[in-house]
Amino acid sequence: MCPTSVSVPEGGVRETEAAAWLDSISFCNGFCQWVDDEEWSIDSLPADSQQPVQSNRASEAVNEQPSAEKSPTDIPTGGNRRSRISAFFKRAWKAVKKPFLRCRRTRVASPMPRQSDPDPEPVPGPSGLQNEPDSDQTVPEPSVPDFPNCKPTTKSFSKLYKTQDLIGRGSYGKVLKAIRKSDGQEVAIKRMRKWNNRHSLQIPGCSRSLPTEVALLLMLRRPPVCPYVIEMYEWFDRPLIISLVLEFPQPCVTLREFIRDSHGLTEPIARGFMRQLVAGVQHCIDRGVFHNDVHADNVLVNTNALELKLIDFGSGHLLDDAGYDSLKYIGALQFCPPEVFSRPKYYAVPTNVWALGITLYMMVNIQPPFSNVKEILEACPYTWKCDVSMACCDLIYQCLDRSPAKRPTFEQILQHEWFESPE
Repeated sequence: MCPTSVSVPEGGVRETEAAAWLDSISFCNGFCQWVDDEEWSIDSLPADSQQPVQSNRASEAVNEQPSAEKSPTDIPTGGNRRSRISAFFKRAWKAVKKPFLRCRRTRVASPMPRQSDPDPEPVPGPSGLQNEPDSDQTVPEPSVPDFPNCKPTTKSFSKLYKTQDLIGRGSYGKVLKAIRKSDGQEVAIKRMRKWNNRHSLQIPGCSRSLPTEVALLLMLRRPPVCPYVIEMYEWFDRPLIISLVLEFPQPCVTLREFIRDSHGLTEPIARGFMRQLVAGVQHCIDRGVFHNDVHADNVLVNTNALELKLIDFGSGHLLDDAGYDSLKYIGALQFCPPEVFSRPKYYAVPTNVWALGITLYMMVNIQPPFSNVKEILEACPYTWKCDVSMACCDLIYQCLDRSPAKRPTFEQILQHEWFESPE
């Protein structure tokens, strides 16, 4: 492709100097031989880079025609010599750029289309027959419990209820007594300010998150309902407040007030209250609800029927076997178990059992056993009334065990010998 030397006529000074300069290039032979060897891959260059090379080859082919077609007396002019020299350097430059162009072309080249994966061969089953997919068979979806009246009532509250006296007030809002106009039944209206009650839960059967207390009470009113847990009839969602319509047992007071007014309970009455309270807390766990704030102020007592109602689920959670973060405990301090202060997690059932032990202690001793964190961590009540039976003391000590794993279950509490004592 490229000659090893360039013959220059005697009359051309510039051509002679150029030829001498070309002859002095030491790599010319090897370089040109490499270009000749690589000519097969010039097609890999882009089309715009191939065109100049083809035109140079054409001009070279014309220049390299046999001498028989030319006149013997024709002498190449200086312009032709310069064109050949220029063509040589262009070919050399193209050859130098060619590996890099080819490399870049390889990078940007579009990948070959992937062939679709062949269908896997069916695997014979235990019977030796091939398993074929059944296109007509549909997989049944798991059944989701349907919570009736999950959505709030959209009718006007004032057309359905007539509010009356104020029952109580707290950081959450207030509770009012009201009369249902349709049948004259007395109900309790718990009104909560939205800006102060932002906790919400999403429960199965509802497409959106609901306020925590609403969600948990909806889960608890699935039949069969428990007579020892407060029932929510309906709820209203307004721009600034949420109103819960709750049952209102009459006449009633809180368990703390009942204990104080009675100067402590006799063991037979405490035994009846304890059975109801254990049944109510057990019902919550069975429904997947963890109350998380069982104490004497969250229990209503019907003073005529001596029946209890567990109320106020605003601090509750959905039941979680993995436990709960101790740093996020929001229950009452006097009923808080020691693991909240000493361990990273606390669990639903042991926490409820601890609260039941504190409540039973208050029933027979009027005051709670612990007043600060140090006493809670020691988990050893020191003050007892002289008329408390040994069986009652033993049950309380078991419920107030410092180790959560050693506390009894709800079933074990009801099977304790104290419940077998005569009324």
